[in-house]
Amino acid sequence: MNHLELLYNMITVLETIFLFVFSLLVYLANGATISSGDTAPNTLLAFNLLENHTLHLDAFKESYLCTVSYGSCYFFAEANNGHLTSAYPIGTAIVTFPLYVIFYVYLKLTEYLSVPIDLTSVSFEVHRLFFEKLAASITTAFTVSIFYLSLRLKFKRGLSLVTTFIFAFATNTWMTSSQGLWQHGISNLALVSIIFCLLKANRAKKHHRNKWLILAGIACGLLPGIRPTSAVYTIGAIIYSVFTYRRQAIFLFSGLITAVPSIVWNLYYFNNLVGGYSSSHLFSESPYSLNNFIESSLGTLISPGRGLLIFSPILVYSLLGAYQICQRKYDQDDLIGCMSVAGFILLFSYFLYRFWWAGHSYGPRFMTDILPIFCYLISYYLVNIFPKVLPNYKIISLKLFIFITLGLFSTLVQIAGAFGYNPGVLWNAIPLNVDLYHHRLWDIKDSQIERNMRASLNEIIKPNFDNATYIQGLDGVIQKITDEQDQPIQSLISVPPGYVQVFKANLKNTGVSRWVGYKSAVVIGETRIRGRFLDEKNNLISELRMFVSGNPRTNELVNAIGSINFPPEPGKYKLNFDLIAEGVSEFPKINDKSLYVINVDVIKPK
Repeated sequence: MNHLELLYNMITVLETIFLFVFSLLVYLANGATISSGDTAPNTLLAFNLLENHTLHLDAFKESYLCTVSYGSCYFFAEANNGHLTSAYPIGTAIVTFPLYVIFYVYLKLTEYLSVPIDLTSVSFEVHRLFFEKLAASITTAFTVSIFYLSLRLKFKRGLSLVTTFIFAFATNTWMTSSQGLWQHGISNLALVSIIFCLLKANRAKKHHRNKWLILAGIACGLLPGIRPTSAVYTIGAIIYSVFTYRRQAIFLFSGLITAVPSIVWNLYYFNNLVGGYSSSHLFSESPYSLNNFIESSLGTLISPGRGLLIFSPILVYSLLGAYQICQRKYDQDDLIGCMSVAGFILLFSYFLYRFWWAGHSYGPRFMTDILPIFCYLISYYLVNIFPKVLPNYKIISLKLFIFITLGLFSTLVQIAGAFGYNPGVLWNAIPLNVDLYHHRLWDIKDSQIERNMRASLNEIIKPNFDNATYIQGLDGVIQKITDEQDQPIQSLISVPPGYVQVFKANLKNTGVSRWVGYKSAVVIGETRIRGRFLDEKNNLISELRMFVSGNPRTNELVNAIGSINFPPEPGKYKLNFDLIAEGVSEFPKINDKSLYVINVDVIKPK
């Protein structure tokens, strides 16, 4: 190796380290863990093994995770052998285990030096979430670094940096992979490792090629146990290696031994290779159907609430890059071509998926699995298109303007997601649960992006609604409450235990202070209808909220909506509705007109 090659390698190493540190700092900057119960098992498995010396999760049956934090243990599964285990694949826990060993040692050396760690206590939740975010951010920053290194094997530095920036900050790599320990982030780590190792194998001398093939095989073996749907990439890598390396592909197959832990786990707990996904509490029927193609495909791509091209419009250039691949304008592009086919197959599978919106998440969470491939394709577009139009200044200026505009918008969307996160303004649940009311995914007037952007601005501006003048100026009347079909709710209703129904309300602002609705994303000071269930002894049973849609001034009318969960126990109840400024004050009571009362009989069906 001559001095120039040594200098070149040193610069590349420094660039990679800088990308890792910079990405890590950006991902951690919002100080929040953004995940769901889906990630809970993989954040506990390592701690549970190290502290309790068992792989069984039986200790969590009565834990805070099933009562306080989430109210449901859907992320745990009762295995065929009688033990509680993860309902989701454990590959993420396997890959992040070294990090969790460090986290565990840190806990032992600090706060828990002389006291056993009680993983089942609600007091441990702050540690669980902190280390989940740290593990996700570290592994995603590492993924970004490997992604850059793989680009540098084919493209120049400037182009590689641009594409890496898009992958890291203009897509859900930021808002999904780095913010919580979802399967997607670790799946992408395995995927970019496969691409990097196979690209290195292409350039290595024959006697050095074997080690790169083994490393690629290790990542291929881990992938199905991390996220089963991403096994399509493992298949793509195997097909490519067999046709490219022939007999030498045996070294890649030897690395597939890393699939064994996940296979043994699934066989031990579920007696099958699929694992928890086979349990009936997750899927009572096949989640794939041709009947969903139109809604799922359009929703996945262009819905305001989840559309890939709405949240990251810069990815439209991936299609143009794929065209360049088809034209075979680059040597040794068969690998990316093969993996691109796998990526498009994975994309198409979600066009048939009934739950295409991916539950409570920010943007197209499921599409995170295709991001490394689609971002890689952008490089092919850039390297093949821009040199051709350099002589024409106007054309290159227009193309650059469009590209930069789409890139900046895509990045701003991710910034809004990361820094506009607030449990009180979560778009997925307010005003109605998007899992139950799918029409909200198509609501242009109240999109998730806009709501989070407002929340981000509120973090900067800090609206003040707790002053005495604002509070004293609050007054209003609930004129009418109706059902979802706008039929009036009677003063006495009968419902079965645990019944859930959507209520609407017509309101009038009779005060001097302007109300603040949920679309403003302010939370503290927001005008809401408070509902309180009282039993026959006037004991408070539960509280609920209905959410005001607009920002009415004095004497203006407005609507509110909310989902009402009736008591699970039979009996006679009163449902009292009044108006509040959330987190600030009740509306000043001038007369009893501010209280709207519905008598409820909860009757057990015969």
